[in-house]
Amino acid sequence: MIRIIFLPLVLFLSLPSPVHSQDAAAAADGSTAAEVALVTSLSGSAVRISAAEEHPLELGGSLQAGDEVHVKSGNAALVFLRGDYLSLEAGERLTLGTTLEESRIVTGGDTRGLAVEDGLSVAEEGVDPGSGREVWQSQLATVSSIRADAGVITVAPRLTISDPNPLFTWFDTDTSAAGTERSYTLGLYDAKGALIAQQQVRGTTGALNSFRFPQAPRDFLPEARRHYSWILVPAGTQLPAGPQDASFVFVDQAGLEAARAKRAQLEELQRTGRLDISSLHMLLSRYYLDERERLFADAIPHLIALDALSGGSTYVREQLAGMFLRFGNQVSTLAPRILRSTVKIGTP
Repeated sequence: MIRIIFLPLVLFLSLPSPVHSQDAAAAADGSTAAEVALVTSLSGSAVRISAAEEHPLELGGSLQAGDEVHVKSGNAALVFLRGDYLSLEAGERLTLGTTLEESRIVTGGDTRGLAVEDGLSVAEEGVDPGSGREVWQSQLATVSSIRADAGVITVAPRLTISDPNPLFTWFDTDTSAAGTERSYTLGLYDAKGALIAQQQVRGTTGALNSFRFPQAPRDFLPEARRHYSWILVPAGTQLPAGPQDASFVFVDQAGLEAARAKRAQLEELQRTGRLDISSLHMLLSRYYLDERERLFADAIPHLIALDALSGGSTYVREQLAGMFLRFGNQVSTLAPRILRSTVKIGTP
């Protein structure tokens, strides 16, 4: 669960740069090789070898042409940005080319080139590697001018979504009672500001909490371009009337169909054992975070799942921080907090 301490501007500016160690090492050795793949799953021990130096392999870490991945124990998986997924077992060493077919693998002492059948096509449209960290890191200091003691911050859903039954996430800023479990009332409104559903939920102060309706409310229609808003108030507080600040809209029909097809494709690959569970969540999160899709809030449950599967992930914190800055206003004040290692991310 998240433990929050509000930090002044000077500390925001002194936050350690949340960059994967393997990416920092690439910058240090002067490498300018193209980013060609993304680590989607990691269990056991694996390293990335670049310029004859070993660096721990990290979930969500980028891989460049010429890098070598050595799985010492357990398993690892990656996806080439052109859309091919590849899993690796203990003892295998992969030297990356710009594509799957241009890469080489060492298995049991034998070296061979890879062919299409060695991998699995998971994204014909390619995989978005994400924007450069400098794009949103430069915004961290600006949130100091926004009040961060606003009671309950309604985090997501916001902006555009496709999930027919979205995950609602919030943060209670009452740090004087951090760790205290409380009851709240969630209110959901239609585009005209009419209350269409309300639900008693439980959460913990100073923590990122989440709730999903067991079944979508009757009057909540996940249809193209439908607008909704929501609020969360302490139990016993009357819900306000009219549209609320936390608002979202369903993507257009083509977007709904594309997102539904992507979910179905990847879930079927995972169900049949061709795709591991971590890679499923990684690929779905990358799809929703893709600037071509911009379904940012839909990525949250998959990022939370990745964090739980990995036992804590710098990559997940970075993605959440960038997203919170996109959401703006009070939500953006959570960005520097989520980056700090004292913050625990809950499970949906």
